[in-house]
Amino acid sequence: MGSSYEKTHSDILKSAKKNFMENGFERSNLRKICKDANITTGAFYRHFEDKEAVFIEIVSPVLAELKKMYLESEKESYNILENSEIEKIWDVNQNGIMPFIEFIYDNYSEIKLLLLSSDGTKYENFLHDISEIETKKTLKYINAMRKKGYKVHDISEKEIHMIVQAYFSSVFEVVVHDYTKEDAIAYTKTLVKFFAPGWKNILSD
Repeated sequence: MGSSYEKTHSDILKSAKKNFMENGFERSNLRKICKDANITTGAFYRHFEDKEAVFIEIVSPVLAELKKMYLESEKESYNILENSEIEKIWDVNQNGIMPFIEFIYDNYSEIKLLLLSSDGTKYENFLHDISEIETKKTLKYINAMRKKGYKVHDISEKEIHMIVQAYFSSVFEVVVHDYTKEDAIAYTKTLVKFFAPGWKNILSD
């Protein structure tokens, strides 16, 4: 019984993911998802409360891993600040993007769902939401820099958000336009070369 339940659960996830990728969340029909999974709608509701619950289960592991990566990067940034080696922060930004690109391509379909097929779910503002988180973290880091005695130019939260969202939007273009991984790596290196000096010029006195 257990294996049968697990198989049905897996079949629902596979069918839903395929339908979400092809049609987007809002336009995906629950009956079609069930039909492609060879189950009844009654069987579906023994596994999931609704269509969004399926979407959440598909993307949740990727979001958890993304959060873990972010926390590790944040920890490294604060270690650099604590050791008064602030110039190394720009190296972290440049070197840190490659693991992020690896992460994107290891979880390509889920990232694409979040970016292009999440309308109607709680993740429909995925890009804005992660930009907002990064904006708050950047403001916090700027304040920490000032407490350590670094002179930092005044910059508003709105300005930081604008720059952060422009950066994330640019990085995720590799998914939106289906870049090969090789092209994405080359493109992103150019992107970092463009943004890193800009941040340095804005923040450093």
